[in-house]
Amino acid sequence: MVFGYRGKILRVDLGSGKGSEMPIDPKMARQFIGGAGLAARLLYDMIDSGTDPFGPENPLLFLTGPFCGTMVPTGSKTSVCSRSPLTGLWAHSTVGGHLGADIKFAGYDGILLQGAADKQVYLFVDNSRVEVRGAEHLWGKDTEETWEALKQETGLRHPGVARIGVAGENLVKLANIIVDHHLAAGRAGLGAVMGSKKLKAIVVHGSDRKVPVAEAEQLQEYAKETTDYAMDDPTVLMYTELGTAGYVDMASGMYGSLPAGYYTVPDFDSYNLSGTTVRETILAGKSACYRCPFACGRVIEVKEGKYATGKFAGPEYEVTGSWGSLLLNDNLEALAFANKQLALLGIDTISSGNAIAFAYYLYSEGKISSEDLDGLSPKWGEIDTALILLEKIARQEGVGNLLGEGSRAFGAKFGFESLAAQVNGLELPMHDPRGFSGLAVGYATSPRGACHMTADMYTVQMGQINESLGIESNHRFDNEALITARHQDWRCLTNSALICNFFPLFVEQLTELLKLVTGWDFTVEELAQTGERIFTMMRLFNLKIGYDVKNEKLPDIVLRPLEGATEGHVPNVEEQLDTWYKFRGWSRKTGKPSKKKIETLNLGGL
Repeated sequence: MVFGYRGKILRVDLGSGKGSEMPIDPKMARQFIGGAGLAARLLYDMIDSGTDPFGPENPLLFLTGPFCGTMVPTGSKTSVCSRSPLTGLWAHSTVGGHLGADIKFAGYDGILLQGAADKQVYLFVDNSRVEVRGAEHLWGKDTEETWEALKQETGLRHPGVARIGVAGENLVKLANIIVDHHLAAGRAGLGAVMGSKKLKAIVVHGSDRKVPVAEAEQLQEYAKETTDYAMDDPTVLMYTELGTAGYVDMASGMYGSLPAGYYTVPDFDSYNLSGTTVRETILAGKSACYRCPFACGRVIEVKEGKYATGKFAGPEYEVTGSWGSLLLNDNLEALAFANKQLALLGIDTISSGNAIAFAYYLYSEGKISSEDLDGLSPKWGEIDTALILLEKIARQEGVGNLLGEGSRAFGAKFGFESLAAQVNGLELPMHDPRGFSGLAVGYATSPRGACHMTADMYTVQMGQINESLGIESNHRFDNEALITARHQDWRCLTNSALICNFFPLFVEQLTELLKLVTGWDFTVEELAQTGERIFTMMRLFNLKIGYDVKNEKLPDIVLRPLEGATEGHVPNVEEQLDTWYKFRGWSRKTGKPSKKKIETLNLGGL
C-alpha cells in the first residue's frame, strides 16, 4: 500500500450488476499521481478508435488523488474521465464537493463503470456494500429531485451523490454530471455517457475517515501553513469575498477577456452581473468543497417574480459570461434563474451558452432565419428565448436537437462552422484569447479541446508565477507558448493530485505535500517531468483514437481585432504553435512526440 491511496478502484459491470476490485500499481501511481493523469494511463488500455462514446464498451472512471480525504486544503476533488461524445477525444472533468472524500472513506481511490444496464439504475456504495439498484422511479426527475429522493431512500443525510438530469438521460452531448450541492463535472458531455449506461446516479457513503499518510503531524502543520499563506493572496481573498464572479469586472474592463455579444462586442458594462452586485442584492450565503478554506461558492435567493429561484447555488464566473455577457444580458435575476435551470436539467453552462449565443449571432446577422429556430426570434439582451432553447436542447426537441450536438455541428449545418467558438468540438470558455495571448495555443493544443483548466494562462499573464518551473510572463500580448507548455505540464500535476486551480501553489509546496502524504521524495525536476509525462500521455491517448493536428486552430470569430481593453490585439496562433512544438520536441506535422521523448518520459511501448 502507498500512503495517501486506498490501493484499489471499485469496478462495476453495469450489465451484470457485479462489482469487483482493481488494484492500483504503486509504480504507476507515482508516475501519474492520480486524477486525470492516472486515469489517462488506465483508460489508454481500455479505449481505442473503435470505441463508441455511447457504447457499453466506453468506460467511465471517477478517480480521486492522493490528497483526497486528507488534511490537504482543497485537495479532495474528483476527476471524471472517459471518451467524449461531444469531441470524440479524451475527456476529463474535475468537480469539487464531498464526493471524492466519500469515495476515499468507502475504501476506494475511484469507481470504474463498465458495460451498460438494460434498465434504469443507480449505484449504491456503502463502504464495502455495493448494489446496483433500480432507478425507474427517478428517471425524468431533475437533479435536485433526484438528490433529495436518494437521500431519503438510502437513509443517508450527507452521502456523496453524482447524478444526471434529463439532458443526460436523453444523451445530449452537452450534458454534465451534477455533484452534491449543484457542482458540476461540466465539460465534454460526460453526463451523456452516464445516460448511455442508463445510470441515473451514484450514491457513496464511507465511514473510514482516516486516510493513511506518511507524516500525519507534519502534514497537519504544513496544511495550516499553506492555508495561512493562501488566505493572504489577493485573488483568493477576492474569491472568498465575492465568489468567482468577483473577477467579472476586471476581466471585462481591464483585460477585455470576458467575451460579449458572441465575441463581437468590445465594451460591455458587466457591473450588474458582478460578484459585488451579487453580494449587494441576492446573496444568501456561501458554500465550500470538502477541506476548502476559501468558500468561493455562492448561495443566492431571488424571492419573487418570474425569475424566482428560492435558495440555490449562485452564478459563478463561467455562467456569468456564457449566459450573461455572451448574450448581452445584464439582468442578474435572469442569470441566476438560468443558472438554476442549467443545474436542474444537467447541462454544461459553457457549451450551452456558447451554442445558444451562436444562434443569436447568426440570426442577428441574417445568416439564419426564425424558421431555422422553430419560429423563435432571439434579440440581444433578452434571455427568455435562450431559456426556451435550453429546454429544447435538454429534451431534444426541434432545433434543440441540433444545438445539443454542439456549436461545431450547429455551424456546419448552416455553412458557418468556421465561426463556431470551439476547438476540436469543445466550446471556448469565458476567457477570450485576444485578452491573453497564452490562451491561444493553450486552447489549440489542450487534450480535451478549448479548455481553460488545463492551462489558465490568464492567471500567469496577470502575474502569478512559478519561478522554479520557468512560468513567469513578460506581457499578456506576447508569444509565450513556451510558458504555456510549461504551465500545461504544471496543471497536469495539479489536476492529477487534484488540488484546486484556485490554490496559489508553488511547485516546492506541491513536492512537500506529496512527500508528507505519500512519502515520495520528488525533486522539482522530477515533478516537472511527471507533469510533462502526463500531458504527453493524454496526447498519446488522443493519437490512438484519431487526433488530427489540422484542428489545432482558433475559430475565426476570435481572430478579428476588437477595440477596447484588448487594444485590437489578435494572437498569432501559427507562430505560437511553432514555438510550442519546438519546445515539446514533437512533430508539428503529425502531432506525435518523438521516440526519444517518449523513451525519456518512460512511456515506451505505448
